[in-house]
Amino acid sequence: MVFRVKLPLPSSADDVFMDEEGVLIDITSPVPWGGTKFVTTEEPSIDLPVREIETCGLAYFRYQLKRQAIEEGEAGSGGFDPCKRLRDEAEGEEEIGEGGEGGSDDTTFRFPKKTLTPKDVKKMDYYELLGLGHLSATEVGPDLLKKAYRKALLLYHPDKTGRGDRDEVFIEVQKAYETLSDGRKKRAYDSEMNFDESIPTGREKGDFFKVYGPVFDRNARFAVKRPVPNLGREDTKSEDVYRFYDYWGRFESWRDFSLKAAEENDFHVEAAGSREEKRWMQKENDKLARAMKKEEYKRLATLVERARTADPRLKRAKELEKEKKEAIKAARTAAAREREVQRRKDAEEETKKKEEEEARLKEERARAKLVRDQAKKRMRSARSRFRALCSLLHRQEEEAGGEKTAERRVVSVEEEDFMFEHVDVMGMEEAVAALEGVPYVYKAEPDGPSPPPARVSPAGVARVTAIVERERQKRREAKREEETSKTASGLAHASAEKDGGEEPPPKEAAWTEEELGVLAKAVVRFPAGTQKRWQCIADYLNHMVRGASLRSKEECIKQYQLVQAEVSKSRVVAATGGAGAGGGSEGRKSGKAGTSRGEDNGKTVASGDGWSQEQQKQLEAGLVTYPASMEKNERWKKISEGVQGKSKKECAERYKALRAAVAKKKEEAAGAKTQPLK
Repeated sequence: MVFRVKLPLPSSADDVFMDEEGVLIDITSPVPWGGTKFVTTEEPSIDLPVREIETCGLAYFRYQLKRQAIEEGEAGSGGFDPCKRLRDEAEGEEEIGEGGEGGSDDTTFRFPKKTLTPKDVKKMDYYELLGLGHLSATEVGPDLLKKAYRKALLLYHPDKTGRGDRDEVFIEVQKAYETLSDGRKKRAYDSEMNFDESIPTGREKGDFFKVYGPVFDRNARFAVKRPVPNLGREDTKSEDVYRFYDYWGRFESWRDFSLKAAEENDFHVEAAGSREEKRWMQKENDKLARAMKKEEYKRLATLVERARTADPRLKRAKELEKEKKEAIKAARTAAAREREVQRRKDAEEETKKKEEEEARLKEERARAKLVRDQAKKRMRSARSRFRALCSLLHRQEEEAGGEKTAERRVVSVEEEDFMFEHVDVMGMEEAVAALEGVPYVYKAEPDGPSPPPARVSPAGVARVTAIVERERQKRREAKREEETSKTASGLAHASAEKDGGEEPPPKEAAWTEEELGVLAKAVVRFPAGTQKRWQCIADYLNHMVRGASLRSKEECIKQYQLVQAEVSKSRVVAATGGAGAGGGSEGRKSGKAGTSRGEDNGKTVASGDGWSQEQQKQLEAGLVTYPASMEKNERWKKISEGVQGKSKKECAERYKALRAAVAKKKEEAAGAKTQPLK
């Protein structure tokens, strides 16, 4: 196979050529590098494939060193030894750019100055062995690792060192590259490389930030979420402090314990003898690695908890929060105390107002009572004086005209009665003054009783008649106004109903025999306990009876209760008439079924069973009020409570006796019907 080289080869080399890209072309062997032939051409028309070849191998370095020696004038007629020059340069620390000489990247690889021995390699980590010890693990990417490996090969390759293929330094370099180039192995290696797992005990005396800051910085290398917040300083804001502890409280670590678990178990998967053994080793290693990861999170949780406890900023914030809570509590206590004082003050004021109001009302009641008493006393005095004057007037008329007649009476009995019943004290005093012949002057405090006059003024009789007529006129006017008001109110109500008021509820239609029969069937068809029983009964009734109006469930319930009450009442009446206290014809005839009656406090008592008529009525009322659908014990308890002097058992026995008597009477009546006539 033939490849075309990109650029023309230089003509200064005899057996080795290199283009501007650093491609080494060796055309001395007929089939170099596994049957690949390289040619050079400047003619772009030749269509040959282009292959880029990386710079490596001793021939390349020999050519480079030789060319440098020629340029610097150091090469003699056979005195140039390229291997000696490489060894001389390797004695010092090499700092070769990542892209080679003339590269644009300033990153350097730092290798040891002296030649490494197997003993030195055991003290170095993989990054130091590849010249990357001055960089962090996160800064080493795949490309940089690959270039560092190539640089290390230039230093530690057996062709250069002359130690052979089993050189421990070269083997360790290959192992370092193999480990760091695998993502999982690199993570496991980085997890255990030069890491201090110790954490503060929490009893340290010193600067909190100097004690805990480096510890958090060490553990931050395993953070999955970045950037990692810093511990901060004494003057860090509270929001940043709480954000820091919140981050570490939910810290996610990528640390891998697979290598450490394999070392502790001494189970190396590569050395497994079979597939089953490899799987078992891997399972055991993973189990131990998970346990180590769990312990790692416990260690971090302990670190965060101890830091929270010792953090002076949180202590200060806690004290401030405590002071704030105490201030709020004190304010609430003061407010509650003030409310209590105000409540007591309001209660005292309310009590004082109530006492004052009660005293005022009491005083008013006493004053009103005094006024009423005075008015009553004044009225009694006026009535007594008026009666005395009327009597004196009658005596005067008798003395003047002989016997007293209806025509000669000045003040009739009707007028006297009207005066006593309807005239107030002022009218009564006015009439007294008219009969005494003195002008009437109302006084709040009347004078003491004066002796009756020797004679009554006849002119005062007309004044009494006028007073009676005036009071009658007032009463007629009041009655007329009341009737007028009632008439107006009735008209307004009628007008409101006519304009849109509510109509009176319609009168319930009477139940027909057909409806009652269907209702009885429906009650049996839908027994107690049926869901929506009475609605079902109403629907069944309306379906079976095609009447003008539909029956509601309320109407059905009401009618059923009426029927039950009538049935219960008829049963009790029948029982009482058949076996009551002397109520039946059989008892009156024979005297055996009847009872002798006696009087006991005005009540008729049956001597045979001790039930009075009042108790019998109470029992009948209880049987009607409490139907048989109730629970048995509850029903008889309610019935006995309504019967005076009788217990629940006595009421039940009385009912059984009455029911047995009714049944016996029915049997006798049925037997009498079936007997043939003689």
